[in-house]
Amino acid sequence: MNTYRIRIAFRNPSGLTFRQLDEVLTQHRFHRAQPCDGLFRYSCEYQLESEEDLCRVCELAYSQACQVRGCPLILVEKTSQK
Repeated sequence: MNTYRIRIAFRNPSGLTFRQLDEVLTQHRFHRAQPCDGLFRYSCEYQLESEEDLCRVCELAYSQACQVRGCPLILVEKTSQK
């Protein structure tokens, strides 16, 4: 099982953007890496434990983020393997 750290960023996002992103990604077993602290950010960090390879995780994160708002910036890092 691989653990991935995913950072998703948008240009000029609103609070609603990240709330919608949380709803979409939760359906695919993504978990927020940091709790919401009420501060305005341009990006959010998530974690995913999956058997999928790095390319598939990138594709999944990008396609789901595009459903919320166009042109997201996605950074995926493989952090560990169990």
